[in-house]
Amino acid sequence: MKLTLNWLRDHIDIDLDPATIGARLTMAGLELDALTRLDQGLEQIQVGLVETVEPHPNADRLTFCRVRVNEELLEIVCGAKNHRPGDKVAVARIGARLPNGQEITTGQIRGVTSYGMLCSVQELGLADQADGVLILDPTTPIGIPVAQALGRTDVVLELGITPNRGDCLGVRGVARELAALTGYPMRPLTTTPVPVTAPDAMARVHLEDPNGCPRYAGRIIREVKVGPSPAWLQQRLTAVGLRAINNIVDITNYLLLDLNQPLHAFDLNRLTLPVVVRTASTGETLRTLDGVEHHLTPTMTVIADQQRPLAIAGIMGGAESGVTETTTDIFLEAAFFDPITTTRTGRRLELHSESRYRFERGTDPEAILMVMEQATRLILDLAGGQAGPVTLVDGNTWQPPATLWYRPERVNRMGGVELTPATMNTILTALGCRVEPMDATRFAVTPPSWRHDLKLEEDLLEEIIRIHGYDQVPATLPLLPAAAPLPDPMRQIADRIRIRMVGMGYQEAVDYAFVAPAWQQRFNPELTPLTLLNPLSEEQSVLRTDLIVGLLESAQRNLNRGNHRVRLFELGRVFLPQPDGSLVEEERLACLMCGPTEELSAHAVTRSADLFDLKGDLEALLPDVTGSEISFLPGGPPFLHPTRKAEIRTTHGVALGWMGQLHPQMADSLDLKKEICLCELHLPRLIGLPTTKPRHQPGSRFPGIQNDFSFLMPATTPAGAVIQTVLAVDPVLIRQARVSAIYTGTGVPEGHKSLTLNILLQADDRTLTDHESKTLSERIIACVTEQFAAGLRG
Repeated sequence: MKLTLNWLRDHIDIDLDPATIGARLTMAGLELDALTRLDQGLEQIQVGLVETVEPHPNADRLTFCRVRVNEELLEIVCGAKNHRPGDKVAVARIGARLPNGQEITTGQIRGVTSYGMLCSVQELGLADQADGVLILDPTTPIGIPVAQALGRTDVVLELGITPNRGDCLGVRGVARELAALTGYPMRPLTTTPVPVTAPDAMARVHLEDPNGCPRYAGRIIREVKVGPSPAWLQQRLTAVGLRAINNIVDITNYLLLDLNQPLHAFDLNRLTLPVVVRTASTGETLRTLDGVEHHLTPTMTVIADQQRPLAIAGIMGGAESGVTETTTDIFLEAAFFDPITTTRTGRRLELHSESRYRFERGTDPEAILMVMEQATRLILDLAGGQAGPVTLVDGNTWQPPATLWYRPERVNRMGGVELTPATMNTILTALGCRVEPMDATRFAVTPPSWRHDLKLEEDLLEEIIRIHGYDQVPATLPLLPAAAPLPDPMRQIADRIRIRMVGMGYQEAVDYAFVAPAWQQRFNPELTPLTLLNPLSEEQSVLRTDLIVGLLESAQRNLNRGNHRVRLFELGRVFLPQPDGSLVEEERLACLMCGPTEELSAHAVTRSADLFDLKGDLEALLPDVTGSEISFLPGGPPFLHPTRKAEIRTTHGVALGWMGQLHPQMADSLDLKKEICLCELHLPRLIGLPTTKPRHQPGSRFPGIQNDFSFLMPATTPAGAVIQTVLAVDPVLIRQARVSAIYTGTGVPEGHKSLTLNILLQADDRTLTDHESKTLSERIIACVTEQFAAGLRG
């Protein structure tokens, strides 16, 4: 919202400087974004009188001028030819600096010395282009600053208005706020109706869409003379960034900014009365004032005549019914359009305007007639004409603000202030509210029609504290409980996982919870994910039921961009639909690994990471963060390689999740050329597991005995189960059992494998004898052959 200081003073009798005004408004929530002097860059440019204009002796396109500035006669070479003797022009003398930074110096131009410059509006920074030098009003005094001659001695304040304060999108609304803040009096508006001089010019209006337009007023004004606006009006508009068009359009734009009420003027001779406010018909189109053809739908409110739409209600008028230089009679519109309908229409048509900006935030429905009279008065003054009577049609679909009540004691208690009820009532009255006592502790407050945001007692509390001054509220420390909050187990374990995963070379991924339905269907076809009502795109239209979809998409992007070593993990939430229609949210951990085991180096021999690398990372991670040992058992989802997957469980039987290599066919369908190893764990199941506290145990001083055992057993026998069986034979003397070789091929029957275990036997108090070693070996062989239908290979 832009306004000038002098414009503001038309509404409030205030003598504060602009910086102070901006500071007071900022503290009240109307933030001052910028403060700009309109004469900036024009301080050294004066008004001069052209006394003579002669051809340049050495150049046909140049002129040689003598220009008087006060008592000094300057000789200036000029490239323009639109000036004549007797013209008043803008003169930049030697030493002056133009708004673009150019400094004026004495110079030779085709052999003739020039002692200044005659400036155009472009060189003054007032326009993007110009046809010649600026010619000023003939009555302008010589020697005064050109900023004074152009009415640019004002200051522009640019305010940031929050969406709930649509009432401050007009200069009078800002003045009203300032009056409440400072106590300076408001200047009254002229509310006397304009005399009707054309009683037969009745504006006929039919309101067929009272929901889209609760109130509509129209007036016919005949015999207007369309032309340029006077200087003061053009200066007001250009100062705040609007282009002057003609006196009729400029008046509607001026009152939009002045009183926060959009208006629109139609060329009466281009429409067929009565005017109809209705919804658009299917297939209707309208070319708006910006020259764009728009396709309308029945959800949109339009202003129409008996033949076609004339304007999109509350947003923009049509090009075919707009006011032009040939217009002699106008139909003037002032209305209150529904904010929701206006917003929905503007978004669908992608159409923005100053009118839409105000209507969708809510204008004052009770100000329509007052603004209509103000506009009529200005039109009659600046364009002449004969005014007909005003036609006001009310759809009775709007309600004035409801009466609220507030308790002064609660305002003081919640606001941290000590104000008297009289002070609070004075503040609310200054904001336009009507205040009446209800009982000993409460006051009834009726907000003004322009304050749509005052609906609760808390809103009144905020207004009182805001006007009193946030900086006047004493600073007090809140009372906090001394006891520290209990730690969140989920957050604690997530933090430990992050530290460990980053330490092992993984990078944390943070993906959207929204994924593509096609990707999700590949991994969880038995679940129907929840579909979003308003998705960002089709590729992000359902809630994820696992984390690996996001990690696979990230891996795909990395591999496509030449990053072949990928280590990712994500801690996030999945959303699981239930048979009863409810949705269960669960925290999970997912990991992804592919590419070389080491970064490229002259000192490292790299290989492609496989499932056992991921298994090793999990064996390092999970016992550390949970305090419980884990095991890997056959199983896992179907999108994994059938022989390279496993379920992850604790030694106490708690299922934690799964791990495995992505099935080659699935990898090909996703255009993934690497072996992808994945895992996904249920985070809540990692909490509260039975733990084994680690204890220090010194190494044995006595030598151990290492033996290799090769067993022939079914190929489906898990090696982990064999190891657990071996360790259970004698947990004291059997210190270690590891797989040293797995062989299938020549000499091994089909459906079988040769599993070689390296077993360490050791005691803490003695060296084991051959007899003890032989006895343990026999027990190991007996247990394995009995439990796994295995035999010892020779």
